Formats: sequence, C-alpha cells, structure tokens
Amino acid sequence: MRRLPFELFLALRYLRVHRGRTFLSMITLISVSGVAVGTAALVIALSLNAGFLEDVRSRIYSGSAHLTVMSPDTASFDRVQELIDETEAINGVRAAGPVLHTPGMIMRLDGRTSAFTELHGIDPTAHSRVIVENVERDPFPGLDQPTDSGREGVILGADLAAKLGVFSGDLVRLLVPEVTLSPWAAAPRSRVLEVVDTYRSDHFQEDSLRSYARVDVAQKLLRLPERASWVEVRLDDLKRIEEMKSALRAGLGADWRVVDLIEQNRDLFRALKMEKLLLFLAIGLIVVVAALNIVSTLILMVNDKIKEIGMLAALGARPSSIAIVFMLQGVVIGVVGSVSGVVLGAVISLVADRERLIPLDPDVYYLTHLPFTVQPVDVLAVGFSALLISLVATIYPALKAARLDPVEAIRYE
Repeated sequence: MRRLPFELFLALRYLRVHRGRTFLSMITLISVSGVAVGTAALVIALSLNAGFLEDVRSRIYSGSAHLTVMSPDTASFDRVQELIDETEAINGVRAAGPVLHTPGMIMRLDGRTSAFTELHGIDPTAHSRVIVENVERDPFPGLDQPTDSGREGVILGADLAAKLGVFSGDLVRLLVPEVTLSPWAAAPRSRVLEVVDTYRSDHFQEDSLRSYARVDVAQKLLRLPERASWVEVRLDDLKRIEEMKSALRAGLGADWRVVDLIEQNRDLFRALKMEKLLLFLAIGLIVVVAALNIVSTLILMVNDKIKEIGMLAALGARPSSIAIVFMLQGVVIGVVGSVSGVVLGAVISLVADRERLIPLDPDVYYLTHLPFTVQPVDVLAVGFSALLISLVATIYPALKAARLDPVEAIRYE
C-alpha cells in the first residue's frame, strides 16, 4: 500500500480532533462550516436567479410565436397575405399568421365593470397553427364564425374575464382609442361582442390583459381594411431560431424587421444577467469571510505547532514542505466546506423548487412560487471559486510557518 506524502499526512493529522486541543478543533469546524454556508448560499442564490430567468423565458414563449415580422417604419401595413406567403415559402417555417394589435377598454354591457385590454385581431385558423404546441387545447374555439346571437365573438384571458365578472355567452363592449366624428360630438369607436371562451396560459400578465377577436373584426373597428400590425411565425425547430432569423431577413429583404421575443425583451434579460453577477459578488463575500476564518485557524495552528515545526526543520524538512503542510490544511478545509456547501445548496434548491416550498401571490408577483434551477455550470463556478479563495487564504500562514527559525522554535524545549 502506497503511503501518503508526509506533508498531506501531517496536514490531516493536525486537523484531527485531539485531546487538549478542543478550542483549536472547534475553530477548524467553524471554518469548514463557514465555507459550507457561504457556498450553499451562493448556490441557492444563483439557482434562484436561473429559475427566474428560465421562468421568464418559458413564459415569454408560452402561447407565443417564435418570430415576429413587422414593418420598421409604420405601425401597420398592407399586402399582408403576400408577406405571409413569402414567409411560409422559406424552408424551416411551419406557419405564419397576421396580428392587428390595439389597446382598448372592455366593459360589461351594463357598464358595472371595465378593464384595460390588449386586443389581438387574428386569423383563428392560421394562428392555431402558429401557437398550437404551446397550449393545452384548441386556443380559439368559436372565434372563426359568428355566434348564435349573430354577434362577433371575443376570447378573454381568464383573469381578465374574472375581473369583468363575465362568462361565455355574456356580452361586452370594446372601445378602441379612435373616435367617430358626428355633428354633435366625437364618440369613441366601440363594438358589442359576445364572449365565446376564456383561456389560461402560463403568463399571468397575458391572462389579465389579452383578448382575441377575428382580424377582420379588428380591421372594421379600427377602419384599417386589409392591414396588420405584424405577422407571427412558428418554426419547425426552435433551436434554429438564430439561423432562421437570418434566413427570414435575407428572404424578405430590408423592408421587413424580424425579431424574436427574447430580442424584444433584451433589456429584461440584460438586467437579470447583471443581477446574477451582483448576487455572485455580494453573496460571495460570505465565502471571503469564511476564508478569513481559515487564515485565523492556520495562524493559531502555526503558533500551536511551533515546537513541531522547529523539529521538522531540524530534521531536514525544507521550508517549502512546511509551507505545503499548512497550505494543504487550508485546502482540505476548503474542499470539505465547498463540497458540503455545494451539495447542501443544490439539495435545498431542488427540493424547494419541486415541493414549491416558497409560495407567492400571483396577483403581485406573476408567480405561484419561487422557482429554482440548479445549473451545473453555476455549481462548478461556485465550487471552484470557494476552493480558490480557500487556497489564497493559506498563503500568509504557510509563509509564516516556513520562515520560522528552527533554533528559535526549539530553544526553550
């Protein structure tokens, strides 16, 4: 059996609990615990940030198209069907559908309740193909034809319908920010629609704002015949989104702007990434504080082992070997602490996410619980950083031990 190098043997022996050295052993345990707690806190914080980022990304794409084609110059454009045909002709595009967007006010017909809404005028047949994989059922039932009462239909987000207190079959009035001039006054344009269905997505804000009607209904209400605000596109493979953006820009020409939802929310993702960096730096200070405990532990160890250090030097141990003994002590503390902390932080994050241990009010936070996502890259970065800080903390005590004069160390022994 191969023996351990004497430096590692001595380092492990010095770290063991010995009778008469209870105080020093407790300091060592506190140092290990400090590294573990700091590392665990950092893993949990980064997992929380990654969970928020993943949740935002999934909610952005939930019930939404992969890409959006719009005019860079105008809020709406004509030749909509021509643009759709050109888009669907590009290899890798599964479906495309027009959207005419307008903000508006929607209210019960009796005027008792009202709410702000974002109306999307769509082609139900085409749009079902654009977002079909992101919903649990047919997204636009009853929207493709007039209702039994002869009214045009509208589909409301579940929270918007609850806010208005309406159900399927109820009538609502939709007002848009356009006016109709008359000899007496200027009146806002409005239309009475029948609620044909409600829907719930993974996006609380959408459920509380969004309403859908047929695109021709929106065109008549806004008096924008044969126009659309943008065309939404679904791809065969979401992983090729960057490649397909370039293909669409090349195929459609400079007259059209092609963006994805992540690009449209670029500032939000930039803010989340900056928050991740600040979290890493701020909570990483806990590991730095724990490293100061390692410094104090090793300094106490050096002072406690002056006689042993002098004897080692007198027996021929080189200063570098003595320094390595105390550096290995710090490394062992760092390894045990960081591994324990990484495992503890990962377990807490996984359990908290799976069991939804921290519930939230979706009316306030748009989330039902705090999401945690443990990313291997973050875990490795935290573990490596903790080890590096622990190693740096050993330099001063190790140099102090290596510089001890063996004659002075054993003079009074």
